[in-house]
Amino acid sequence: MIIDKRKILIKNLGDTGSININLTNNFFPVDNSELIKDKFVEDEVKKSINPIIDYKKVMFKPTDNNWNIITKFKINLNFYTRESIKMGSPLHRGTGSQPGIYSDLGFIFDDLFCRTSRFINSFLRISFFDKPYSGNNNLLSFTDIYTQVGKEQENEFGITLPADQSPISFVVGDPILESNEVHEGYQFYWFKDLVDNSPNKEYELYMVLQFYNSLNGRVYDMVPSKDFSIGNISLNSLEGEKGILYLKVILKNDNGIYKYKFTPNVRQLLVPPGVNLNPTNGDYPSLTFFQLTP
Repeated sequence: MIIDKRKILIKNLGDTGSININLTNNFFPVDNSELIKDKFVEDEVKKSINPIIDYKKVMFKPTDNNWNIITKFKINLNFYTRESIKMGSPLHRGTGSQPGIYSDLGFIFDDLFCRTSRFINSFLRISFFDKPYSGNNNLLSFTDIYTQVGKEQENEFGITLPADQSPISFVVGDPILESNEVHEGYQFYWFKDLVDNSPNKEYELYMVLQFYNSLNGRVYDMVPSKDFSIGNISLNSLEGEKGILYLKVILKNDNGIYKYKFTPNVRQLLVPPGVNLNPTNGDYPSLTFFQLTP
């Protein structure tokens, strides 16, 4: 064993009689106890406990193109006329984005006036997906809106219109501010954290609409655009960001106010516009969906 011995003369201690000894403050734990306490345990706790996720849903209200909340909007459905189908050249009713009429679906006046079961049990289903591709997307939510006879289907005296004059339209509105309108389909509920943690606090969904006809048991696929050829419909023209089937919906946290708006692609904005959230003629903001296949 080597011992480092030093001799200190008393005269070198000075007046204070003290000795200054420099000690290093760098040390290395031999048994890693501090590493285990400060690092290993903390990491293992994170691995063993599931992360805390807030699954609280909040209410989103619809807006126009400028993110201004709208209290109601109209959904129009436009089907091929029965006459044009019989002739072998299916055509949608009208030339603009106006709705079709209930006689196009085979309903008669008694169905509307008496609210027959085959009429009131018919409904449109709005489905929301995470991607605009049917091969790898997931259904996130859906809303059903049943057929009703409202002001759109009545004359100025409140009498139900004939089936060949009654438009296939649904006016959905705020449950508080528009108590006389249909409320299903107006508000959307989604997870708050998913929106708050998204880039720019905007979260994208993709919407698809179908109409279930209880008269004939058929399900009609509807698209927010007339830009398609009936005899040349392909998967490529239906799906994706530029397709005609999926309508993008953006959920947004706008300074603590949760909103959503419909965002059509270029093809879906072609005349007649399927999405018209800022009408210039004083009408309601509207979505128009067209029958895809006869």
